[in-house]
Amino acid sequence: MDIVKYFDESVLQLQALYPENEAKELMYWLYEDILLIKKAHLHLFSKELSFTEELQLNTLKNRLLTGEPIQYVLGYAYFMDLIFHVNPTVLIPRPETEELVQAVITAYKNWAEPKPVAILDICTGSGCIALALKKALAEPSLFALDISEEAIETAQYNATQLKLPIFFKQLSVLDETGINYLQQTEAAIWVSNPPYISEAEKAQMHINVLQHEPHLALFVESQDIILFYRKISQAFCLNPKAQELYFEISEFQVELLTQMAKDLQLKASFKKDLQEKWRILVLKK
Repeated sequence: MDIVKYFDESVLQLQALYPENEAKELMYWLYEDILLIKKAHLHLFSKELSFTEELQLNTLKNRLLTGEPIQYVLGYAYFMDLIFHVNPTVLIPRPETEELVQAVITAYKNWAEPKPVAILDICTGSGCIALALKKALAEPSLFALDISEEAIETAQYNATQLKLPIFFKQLSVLDETGINYLQQTEAAIWVSNPPYISEAEKAQMHINVLQHEPHLALFVESQDIILFYRKISQAFCLNPKAQELYFEISEFQVELLTQMAKDLQLKASFKKDLQEKWRILVLKK
């Protein structure tokens, strides 16, 4: 089949799940990855798909048609100009998380001497936050925690591939061992993208998130929707060396987080992302 005809037919199929423009972008990504044909070049020449190429594209496209995210289908995702291996045990890195990382980078570079010797990433997942920070900031040591053994394995794989030294540890920040670690860490800067989606928000989420991304990293299975923020912030208060804490947040939880900061006597500032949604919370003592 001609590559343009296959592309157009596939876009129509994918529109059962995605808007037209998004369906096109998914197919452009497949074409670039499998056929090495860039988006701008697709309509510049005529080519017939080989049997092997069509079989390979069909296999991947059929996975997309189940709602599986293309990053899992292809096994990688882009984040801060780096490539990360991803699988269903870790969240797919989001553009808004890049803004969280950039906020930490800016804060570190503007920090008065002596600068912090260590930064801690809590709920690291694929390791994208810690690794992007280490790539941008060579000086501080980077420590990263996650409750999931599989996530830690994925993050360690990414660190090896990127040749960036990170100290990973499997811990839950909701139990005593994890809390003790937080209270004793040498890191002056903490950053976290913890689970923050409530059960009520599930109905508004796309099938590719609900059926494929790890619920452990997404949803708070508690009546206390800011449970992770509260536990991490309480430990932050009790650690004499911790000075700044950066969270990715839900725009719907600003009021709860504002009250939490007041209760803990922490200075809080909120930042909007590029979509004008409240997305970053910075806490200072």
